[in-house]
Amino acid sequence: MAKKISDFSPTSPSELADQGIVIDRQALKPTKDHIDAVSHLFTELELAYHNQFHKAFPDHQSLTMAKQLWLRLLVDQSPEHIAKAGRYAICDNTFLPTPHSIREYCESLATHGTPEVKRAYIEACLSREPRQFANWSHPIVYHAGKATGWFFLNGQPESMTFPVFERNYQLLLDRLKQGEDLTLPVAKAIEKKTSKPLSPAEQQERMAALRKQLDI
Repeated sequence: MAKKISDFSPTSPSELADQGIVIDRQALKPTKDHIDAVSHLFTELELAYHNQFHKAFPDHQSLTMAKQLWLRLLVDQSPEHIAKAGRYAICDNTFLPTPHSIREYCESLATHGTPEVKRAYIEACLSREPRQFANWSHPIVYHAGKATGWFFLNGQPESMTFPVFERNYQLLLDRLKQGEDLTLPVAKAIEKKTSKPLSPAEQQERMAALRKQLDI
């Protein structure tokens, strides 16, 4: 059976950059949930691809090194998405999946429902106040517009605003891939004030004060 991942040092940003993976520094250090997710992923892969699995990882050393590599390559994905991605990969593939294919499944899960960046940009530019109540296609559009600046979006040409919006949108996509939940702000409920009826004595006092004020 697949064994648990032993302790190891997280990979450096330059190593990940060489592989074309750009992630936040805080995500470079795997959590216990990441380790458990990858360990469980390997257990399921072993059960699903028994012969292929043992051919790819014939001994304990190669298996441990593979787990460490996969963990480094998937450290910017949420543990929940890693687990789901493994099951989708098993259902869709006859052959043992690669870390690259697991990443693609993870990113598809994380960005499900997000519009293409140009569509998101147009949606943000056409929005009007109060924007927290707008019918957004996905909360990421609101957050990208807010980060870019509504006044900037509406007051400057597309040649200036779109690159800024696109950058903010990509940063938010990266946060989604890391498992962050982007939601719309919740509007504060208006407190309903209830008025207490005046007693007959208070009504007479009010009337007397009003007559005195009006001199009648």
